[in-house]
Amino acid sequence: MLTTYERHLVLRYLANAVSSLHRDSPEAGELTAWVSENKGLLSLSASAVELCRERPRRRKSKSGFSKSQWNELRDHLLQGNRTEARRVRADRLTVRLRSLGREVRLSRTDLAILEILLRYRSHPVVESLVDSVFERGRHYRRLTKIFNVRGPALPCFLGISGRTFLARFESDAPLVKSGLVSVDEDGDVSVIDRLHRLATVPGNGKLGAHELLLDAAPPGELEWSDFDHVADARDHVKGLIRGALRAGAKGVNVLVHGEPGTGKTEFCRTLARRLGVTLYIVGESDEEGDEPTRRERLQELRLAQRLLSGSARSVLLFDEMEDLLTDPASFGWMEFMRPRRARFRADGSKVFMNRLLEQTPVPTLWTSNSAEETCDAVLRRMMFAVELRQPPAGVRARIWSRQLARHGIESDELDARALASDYDVTPGVASGVTAAAELVEGGGLEAVRCGVQSLARVLSREKPPHGVWDRFDTELVRADTDLVQLADRLAERGPGPVSFCLQGPPGTGKSAFVRYLAERMGLEVVQKRASDLMSKWVGDTEKRIAEAFAEARDAGSFLVFDEADSLLADRGLAVRSWEVSQVNEMLTWMESHPLPFACTTNFGEHLDPATLRRFVFKVTLDYLSPEQVEAAFRRFFAAPPPPGFARLAALTPGDFAVVRRKADALGQLDEPERLAEMLRTEHDAKPNRPRPIGFRA
Repeated sequence: MLTTYERHLVLRYLANAVSSLHRDSPEAGELTAWVSENKGLLSLSASAVELCRERPRRRKSKSGFSKSQWNELRDHLLQGNRTEARRVRADRLTVRLRSLGREVRLSRTDLAILEILLRYRSHPVVESLVDSVFERGRHYRRLTKIFNVRGPALPCFLGISGRTFLARFESDAPLVKSGLVSVDEDGDVSVIDRLHRLATVPGNGKLGAHELLLDAAPPGELEWSDFDHVADARDHVKGLIRGALRAGAKGVNVLVHGEPGTGKTEFCRTLARRLGVTLYIVGESDEEGDEPTRRERLQELRLAQRLLSGSARSVLLFDEMEDLLTDPASFGWMEFMRPRRARFRADGSKVFMNRLLEQTPVPTLWTSNSAEETCDAVLRRMMFAVELRQPPAGVRARIWSRQLARHGIESDELDARALASDYDVTPGVASGVTAAAELVEGGGLEAVRCGVQSLARVLSREKPPHGVWDRFDTELVRADTDLVQLADRLAERGPGPVSFCLQGPPGTGKSAFVRYLAERMGLEVVQKRASDLMSKWVGDTEKRIAEAFAEARDAGSFLVFDEADSLLADRGLAVRSWEVSQVNEMLTWMESHPLPFACTTNFGEHLDPATLRRFVFKVTLDYLSPEQVEAAFRRFFAAPPPPGFARLAALTPGDFAVVRRKADALGQLDEPERLAEMLRTEHDAKPNRPRPIGFRA
């Protein structure tokens, strides 16, 4: 069925077509056949219907009409259109289109083009009319689609010349410049998918075009204080966006980049909430919920910029900017090994994209997981770049606490702190595992730990556990420096640019002392193992080293490098160039780091000689003395050691912790002789243990 307004439109399309088509053309014959088949829908006069019904017997021309009869049919259609126009009221789609036209400043011709494109997709009668007249026509066989800038279909039904029609699709014409329609290399015309919301979204016709066509971002789950670790950059961006909105400045683009899950999108949402503005997301999915193409995302960006131009309360978010602004040259020869869709998603004019960034009327936030894939020409057009790293443990504890409460998982502050300390995962992981634990029947906190442990392991974010017996015990440490006095002095002085090299056998308490010292100085620890930083890609290890120093600096934390001999190996023994460059990178950052940091190593003799002057404190820890061995036995096992046991010269607190866990598993904690035997086994297994000099009985 046709409404009054739809019948008015169809009659107007028919009248325009009869005026444009020659009566002997194949399209004219198809048109009169369609009118005859659909006469019940059109409310034409009886004489007009009779003309179409009797056309085959009239003449030998393809349409069956003489010139006078063809003109008579046109007059009947025009009269029917005028009759409908006197009582017609614009329907919801037309009202919304007119509102869009005012916001985007479209002409009547532009609106007429959009209307027939939308009616074709949304109403079967209009689709049937267009397809019947042109689908089998001679013009269609030469073109890819019916709606083509060089085809006759649209000019015919709209009653405009081909030249006028073609001018509406120039690159600087409002229809194309606004992103409402696009023209591909073959000249085929397509309308942006989300424009169909004007026809499909329920409600009255008073809704604004930007309310219908743009998607406002949901409120974020994080707080402003959750980004204290990037406070300087965070506050700078807030001031930049606020000033841009106040001044109506153009070309304001901000890059938010970092590893997946570090909260880039959440940062943008939190920033918008802090500023009291609406954040609109550009091109997350198409109208079917599928992944949009690069062309679709570009169209939506242009449309959003046009609709929100002049708004002082709106900001745009373009997530995953790689879809639009990736530099194909950054992949080198590997570019051709990538999927075709990904390989060509950055195609297009660089000049066009540069101008688009320079002239954007709405402040735009761009997020990226790998900003290095973006070409320098694009990066230079960003006004600021915020790098989001892993939040420090204190921030992670707040996020864990909030997520656990949000999903109704029973816990306290200590549980949140333990999760933040044990798992170095991003806020995105915390959100996902708590939501999953809520679905597990009777899961609770154990389900959260199970989930985060599985993801931390695959993301290489699992931390080595620190049990009660791994803590620093001031009485069970043997060093060439009074570590307790050193910690007292540094704690009194406060954090500053101070460095430590802690060397000695495994288990002597090097890492435990660093944690103890950091706690005394009121700092959290950022711990990096050599395996966390070493990469198989040339240059990537240096990048990770720089990021580690930056992470500790931004978080105000105590930075610790475990297994530092792998990162500071003697350059005189290097075989490959990258072995030298990674040591150079470490030395450079060590000299300029403004906060405490430490390197621990079991092989101090392997360090590069240039490291000696970079460390303010060089501390050597050694095996326990005989008196300490006896004290350790009593401390760990609550029993006196067997006679002669203290003569073992290569035991460490770590050995006692290992034997305690082993004896606990075997149920032998109350057997001193068995415990001593286990410790002797640990002692004798050490290849470089000290050996007594002289004769032994």
